[in-house]
Parts: sequence; C-alpha cells; structure tokens
Amino acid sequence: MITSRFILICIFLLHLSITCHSQDKPWQITGTVYGEAGNALSSVAVYINNTSLGTYTDKAGHFRITLPARYTKAELVASFVGYKPEVKQLQGAPGRTSHVIFKLDLNNVIREVVIKGKRDRHWRKKWRIFENGLLGDSPFARQCKIVNSESITLDIDEATGRVTAASNEPVVIENPALGYQVRFHMSKFESDGRKTFLSGFKFFESLLSDDPETRRKQLRNREFALKDSFRHFLVALSRNNLETHGIEMFSMKMTREFYLTKIPLEREVTSGNFTPVVADSICYFDQAKRCFVLHSNYPLLIFQRRLYNNASVFSDYPFKYSQIVLPNRYCSFTENGWLLTPNGITIHDAWAREGFAEMLPIDHPLPDEATSPMQVSLLPGTARMRDSVTPDLELPVIEMQQTSLNKEGLLQIAEKPNESIIKPDYALSISESDHSGSVFDLLKRIPGLRVTFDAASHTYKVHFIENNANLNASPDFDNTVALVLDKVLYTGADNVVPILNSLTVRDIKAVSAIRYGNSAAFGARGGNGVLVIETHK
Repeated sequence: MITSRFILICIFLLHLSITCHSQDKPWQITGTVYGEAGNALSSVAVYINNTSLGTYTDKAGHFRITLPARYTKAELVASFVGYKPEVKQLQGAPGRTSHVIFKLDLNNVIREVVIKGKRDRHWRKKWRIFENGLLGDSPFARQCKIVNSESITLDIDEATGRVTAASNEPVVIENPALGYQVRFHMSKFESDGRKTFLSGFKFFESLLSDDPETRRKQLRNREFALKDSFRHFLVALSRNNLETHGIEMFSMKMTREFYLTKIPLEREVTSGNFTPVVADSICYFDQAKRCFVLHSNYPLLIFQRRLYNNASVFSDYPFKYSQIVLPNRYCSFTENGWLLTPNGITIHDAWAREGFAEMLPIDHPLPDEATSPMQVSLLPGTARMRDSVTPDLELPVIEMQQTSLNKEGLLQIAEKPNESIIKPDYALSISESDHSGSVFDLLKRIPGLRVTFDAASHTYKVHFIENNANLNASPDFDNTVALVLDKVLYTGADNVVPILNSLTVRDIKAVSAIRYGNSAAFGARGGNGVLVIETHK
C-alpha cells in the first residue's frame, strides 16, 4: 500500500516537473514575406513591435524568431523600404511554432510626397523641430544620429509653426549612448517644438560596443535612462511602491493656465484644488485583458522628490514634476511600463522632454526592487487621503492611439508683466456698505461689465459688453472675463464663475478691471478682458 502510494506521488511529481519545464520553453515564429507581385522579399525587418526581438528575411524571404515563454502574445511587424508595414497579432504557446505569411503593399502615397522635394529655405528650422521632437531634450540626444535623413519629407504650417513628417522608409536612429539602433516606421509625426504627437512601429537592434569599458558605460546609461522615467513611474505604479521611488501624486480639479508668481503647494491642497492620491485609487489590473489601467477624471500632477528643481512653480515643493492628462479618462499599460492603449494621453513638463534618445525596448530587464522606502516628509495628511474617483470597468473603444508630449507645461511661472502695460482701466473702491451684497453685486459697478444670472443654468455670466457678440455663431463660444486672483490667472466660465461665487466681499482687498489694450499683456487669455482681485491674506 505504501509502495503504491509512493509510486503515485513520484508519478505526480514527475508530471508536475515536466509540465513546469514545458511552460518555460520558448516558442517560435517562422514565415515568409512577399511583395505585391508575389515575389519573395529579402532584408525585410520582421520584429515584435517595441522590442529588440526580431530578424531580417533571407534571400528566399524566410524568417525565424524565437520568443521567451513569458511573451504569450506578440504584435509582429514586417517593415521594408517603400512598402506599407504589415502587422499581425499572434497568440503563442510554449514549445509551439507559429507560421506567418506577409504580403506587403507598395506605399505609393509616401512616394508621391517624396517626389515633391524636401529641402527649401525653411529646411533647417523644420529639421530642428523634427529632430528635437523625435529625440527629446536629454544629454543622450546630442549623441544620437538620424542615419537616413534624406528619406524624410518635412512640411510646415506657416500659421501654426507645426511640422509634419513622412518617410518612404523606416527612420533609422543610432544611439551610441545606450548602444541601440532604432528602426522607427513612422505612422504619424507632428510637432511645433513644444507639443509633439507621434506614433509608429519600433525595432531596437543592439549596438553594444566590443570595448569592455564602453560597453559598461552603455549599460549604465540604459539604467540611468530608465530611472525616473515615465516608464519607470508606470512600473512603480503597477507594483504599488511609488513611495520607494520618492513619487507623490495629486489630482488637479482645476487646471491653472499659468502662475504669475510661485505659490505654496499646501495652499492648493488646503483649498481642495489638489487632492493627494495613492496608487490603487487610480490604477488597477484588468484580469480579462491582462494589463494595467491608469484612470482619472482629472489631470494628475506627479512629483519626483528625489530630483531637485529650482524652477518649480511651488515654493514649498522644489522638485521635478510632470503632468498626465487623460482626455478619455484612461490608458492601459504592461507590467513593464509600456503603453498599450494611450487613448490620446498627454504628458506635460519633465516627462514630456523624453524621446528616442532615452527610449528602451519593452524587453529591457527591469531593476530589482531592493531599495528601501525614502524617508521624506509629506504635506500634512497626504498619506492618509485618497482620490474619490472610482474606476470605470467598462472601458470605451476609442480609436486614438497616439501619445502627445507637451514640453510647455500646464503650470508655468509667467514673466512679470511691465506695470505700465497692465495698468487697470478701472479700479473699484470698496466701502463697508458693500459687505451686505454679493461679489456679483460689487462687480456690477464696473463700467461696461455685464453681470447677469441665467435661471436655466442657475449660474452667473460675467463679460464686457463689447464681447457679448458671438462672431463665430457657436453655442460653445465663451466670452467670460478672465480672472487674476492673488496673481494666479484663470480663464473660462467653468473656472472663473465658481471662484467668484466662492468669495465674499469681505474677502476682497482690492478689485480692478482691464478692458482694452492693457489686457494684451496676458495674450489670448486676456482677450475677453481681465478682472484683477486681491484678497486679504
């Protein structure tokens, strides 16, 4: 009896060992690439998108790629000069082989664009914008080289300064700092030098040096590029160990367009505009899709407390910060921090300056998490507060996959305008008798300022009379006067009216109005005129 039981246990353990071993076995992808005419194409790059896993076809158009068992799904790309890239979604199994046939179509549209000619008197300006938008602003960018610049066609919109790029072949970027050559089959590129939209397929080929010292430096640079990057933030977010990396997050219920002076972050938190959030209140794992979801109804402000920033707009938080705006309320990403569904995500400030010069493939090994949590003091109550936003489990299908990088952040310290330029057109005197009325009653005394109550929406409208006409005949036209409250500028009815409604006359120390040319000091934001209010502090 004992012998039989022992034999059964041994058989079970042997079966378990074989099963576990088979689960670790890699799987393979083989196939052939053909052209439109049915001819086999050689030297075609075939790769797993965003990775260093790939190869080139031989003279017969054949290829073979071996993938580690952990990659159960693969986005396989075939990319070749003058042809449209083709993509296939594959489901793998350990020890199995998937066979794939590609048939590439000629990219006639891009060929027509190239024929028009590329170099004109604006070429240097266009190239500077393109190169900066593609490579980023890091010190590594200066070491990068775009090998096939002659294949790239650049156009510029003179009115907006926006540059668009197209290429009849993958853009090849050599990055000796990180030891990679990146082939970028560009689907879209637009940039005005500050805001960049880009999308496409990427293949990373190793260019690690044979010289031991240079090789060690390249490997160190790779770790440096990953550390404190947006991708590393997503990894820390998924592991719920942001504090270990000195990261602190806030949701922003009201976005300032810019600040006229530095302000304390604590004031924004106390006012309720900024709400501290923790990882599991804005991130969860989607079991069905096997990915992480970052979600928020409000923009997110992310501080990296390990990185000092003397230009920070916050007087009590001199750290680097970035902002994440999710126009469609969510994005999804992998466990190693690679965006799967960007959904139009816009990244501002520090992380917006990242580019191909710091980019690593999705299969780059992540660092271990042996570091201990930083002992950094937080704002009072920060660690105990959570965002009230709950995840929307039914994710909408949205065809907007590009990522937007905006170097001009949502939060900026504006240059102090010349006092003669912003001299108010009218200064309102406040007496004791005004305290019995509302702020809107007080504002009605300003000549030319119309203050009305809309019974349908139960809200006030505040605008100068000459700005009452909707020249665009659009129901969404907003002619609400801008507001400078204690040196912070707000625009738009959704921001200005609630702030005015929250004030009492006793709160106000001084109020003035800027109606005409003086409002030009505020640019387009002052086009509807500006109210300037100073409160008692």
